[in-house]
Amino acid sequence: MVEAKRLEKSVYAFIVFLMIAAIAFSTLSYISIKTNVNIVRGAISTISGMFSGMFVENMTKILLSLSAIYKIAIAELIILCSGIIASLMALGYITNIYFETRKRTFIDELTGVYNKRALYRILDREIKRAERFKHPLTIIMLDIDFFKVYNDKNGHLAGDLLLKKVAKIIEGKIRDVDSVARFGGEEFAIILPETSHDGALKVGEKIRKAIADAHFPGEEKQPSGNVTVSLGLVTFHGEYKTGKRMLVSADELLYRAKESGRNKLISMYYTR
Repeated sequence: MVEAKRLEKSVYAFIVFLMIAAIAFSTLSYISIKTNVNIVRGAISTISGMFSGMFVENMTKILLSLSAIYKIAIAELIILCSGIIASLMALGYITNIYFETRKRTFIDELTGVYNKRALYRILDREIKRAERFKHPLTIIMLDIDFFKVYNDKNGHLAGDLLLKKVAKIIEGKIRDVDSVARFGGEEFAIILPETSHDGALKVGEKIRKAIADAHFPGEEKQPSGNVTVSLGLVTFHGEYKTGKRMLVSADELLYRAKESGRNKLISMYYTR
């Protein structure tokens, strides 16, 4: 919201600057044209004055007019160059704010990973790629066990730090081509394109174990004595669904993992 307001103010300032520059340039151009006209008139008067004895006087007027033209031309050049430089700087600033604003619309502010809006976009793109090249596509839904208990006993600020750390751990266990998004609350979604079911299981287990082994302040107050996560993993290969349906399938397995004791991963492999 703040970035959007900055962008709006910058655009308005840029427009005002262009208007001022255009008015100044137009004014100087008008003066220049008027002076040129005076020179032409002076030239005609000089030619006429050659026969009336006023040649020197008229030539002096022309030289003075030419001097004024040079000064106006230099002023116009300075305004034009300044306008171009300032415009490029302003455009660069506005473009930077635009892309920063656009980026923020797809990033979760707390954890720094993708948000749900970005998740659906990425998932739709990966489904199309998987269908085209007949590659496997894995979705993992991850939920922090007893997160409400952790929040209640350690405070919401500690809960926020827990979410940030979990997000960092997940990012450290996946590839650059993979994606992680905060799906909502304490739940995360992970997309693993072109990953076999067995390979995806190894990634899921690495994430689960890394979080269980990590230290979190106040974790001893958790029912299990440490922070753990439950995961639902679904690999699709040759039988692709919509992004929402794939997420629902992984979410169903996630809740099965929770119901069967937590701190575990339950998976399924869909193929024709």
